[in-house]
Amino acid sequence: MTTPVARLPLLAAALGGLLLAAPAQAGGCYGPSCYRYVATPPVYGTVQENVLVRPPRTVYRTVPPVYDTVSEQVMVSPGGRVWQTSRGPGGELVGCWVTTPPRFALRSRTVLVRPAQSIPETIPPEYATVSKRVLVAPARAGWAPAGGGCGPGCYGGYRAAAYTGSIPDALGIAGASSADIGVALGFSTGSIYDGY
Repeated sequence: MTTPVARLPLLAAALGGLLLAAPAQAGGCYGPSCYRYVATPPVYGTVQENVLVRPPRTVYRTVPPVYDTVSEQVMVSPGGRVWQTSRGPGGELVGCWVTTPPRFALRSRTVLVRPAQSIPETIPPEYATVSKRVLVAPARAGWAPAGGGCGPGCYGGYRAAAYTGSIPDALGIAGASSADIGVALGFSTGSIYDGY
């Protein structure tokens, strides 16, 4: 439901606003009842952020086995007593027991000192700094007072920060919409639901 709007006061307010705006547009409007449509572009900024390029990972480093060469004395023959025969000075056969010592030799061999190993090694993550464009303030548009000498924040004779919204708001008509202004000025016939 909408609240019925009296058309006569609305028409008078709209015509009064147009009459005040007409001389202002001709010679530059700087009065308290003058408004300009202001549009400001969006403001972007750049932020730096760290992004993960490569996560931490574990690799395995293989250490080869370690060998060494050792030398040791081994027995080649045990030795002992053996029966030996030989010819004597007269040609006779002579036998006797002969004791032989054991014989040893030096033998070298390769021994395993440490077996092969697989050692885990953790590689830390890698990060990179990237620049990212972000929206700091969105684009804005609306009606703003066009009074001169408005101080800081003004450019072109008006203050861009104080938006009032629609034309009815700028004209000070509470509860009216742009469609109501159009009906009051004769641009539209309104809706069948007006007044309900």
